[in-house]
Amino acid sequence: MHHARQETVCRRYCHPGWRKLEGGRAVRLTRLKTENFRNLAAVDFSPAPGVNVIYGENAQGKTNLIEAIYLLTGQKSFRAARENDYLRFGSGVARIEAEFTCQNREKTAALAYGSKKLAWLSGVECAPSELTGEFLAVVFSPGELALIQEGPAERRAFLDGAISQVMPRYMTTLAAMSRILLQRNTLITDMQKSGNYAMMEPLLETWDRSLAKVAFSICHARARFLRRLAPPAAEIYESICKRADQPFSLTYQPSIPGPKGADWADVSPAEGEAHIRAALAAARSEDYKNYCTTLGPHRDNMEVAIAGISARNFGSQGQQRSCALALKLAQCRVMEETLGEAPIILLDDVLSELDKTRRDYFLHGEHPGQVFITCCDRGAARTLGEGAAFRMKEGQLYRPGERTKKRKEP
Repeated sequence: MHHARQETVCRRYCHPGWRKLEGGRAVRLTRLKTENFRNLAAVDFSPAPGVNVIYGENAQGKTNLIEAIYLLTGQKSFRAARENDYLRFGSGVARIEAEFTCQNREKTAALAYGSKKLAWLSGVECAPSELTGEFLAVVFSPGELALIQEGPAERRAFLDGAISQVMPRYMTTLAAMSRILLQRNTLITDMQKSGNYAMMEPLLETWDRSLAKVAFSICHARARFLRRLAPPAAEIYESICKRADQPFSLTYQPSIPGPKGADWADVSPAEGEAHIRAALAAARSEDYKNYCTTLGPHRDNMEVAIAGISARNFGSQGQQRSCALALKLAQCRVMEETLGEAPIILLDDVLSELDKTRRDYFLHGEHPGQVFITCCDRGAARTLGEGAAFRMKEGQLYRPGERTKKRKEP
């Protein structure tokens, strides 16, 4: 793969809809290298600061490139994948390396997948989770419709991922909850099998105190984030659909409602933790019956509604797509307002999924940062913002007009 340098900027892709940052900043990927990541044997390119169009036929590696960029955020892949799947056939290690600017400083990040997962930030080895909050990106893919159409787990994952990028320590809290739930569920199962409730209940109360502490932190963070996310999401939805008579709304639906119906964003830690402990104690008979913890943040939901009616149950597919787009674009806005930097936007094969109105809003709307778009037809992106176009062929990137070289097998 030739190093496709930034000098390949194509001015004919200019569009006035993309605004420039005025006094703000944006995360910018200046160079990306991959080695044996899926079918990307050796990619090395420097994208443009504006819009980057990656075009080519299906199954050439476009989505793999977007996935490689997104993994640098420290988040899980937006695809259902095991880490072993990242390794190109016949290789022992897959690597992703990036040079980027963040907070007006030049940084580097790297990930390696092999016998174990390794990460580096600015040359120093670190936990992969430490990349979260450093390299900021939001991805849109055809699978994003599941955010509206599927069950609460999809919306919890979106909410938790969005919060983690603006508050990285939130990931530690989520991990702690998972460990506590595993221990608590194991204990409940042992109690049911042995019937020795009296002896084991003091230990269960200990786990309840630990769970209440992290559960409050999660409920509080989710409620506060939704309070910030809902207004821009509603504004963006109306701009997309042009229907002021069908307002968009978000409602946090915790499995444990706040004390006396209070919003979890307004509850103090002491009051919240005591309330959660009481709820867990009251639900023990159900827990014993189901061999698991039946209440907690792992059972929460985020209700998305149009004119007060569930978008999941009653929205058209077009409305559901607009809801998903509004949520993602609102996430970008909250990240920019919170961190002072616009995230990178990754659009993976979504142009063909949108009608003209939604596509025009999405492509010609305002975003101050860097954008990566994959599509099959290069012509579909001719009116995009200032940037560059690259052709993907059999896992290699080429500048327009550059001759495709025969690929060497590993």
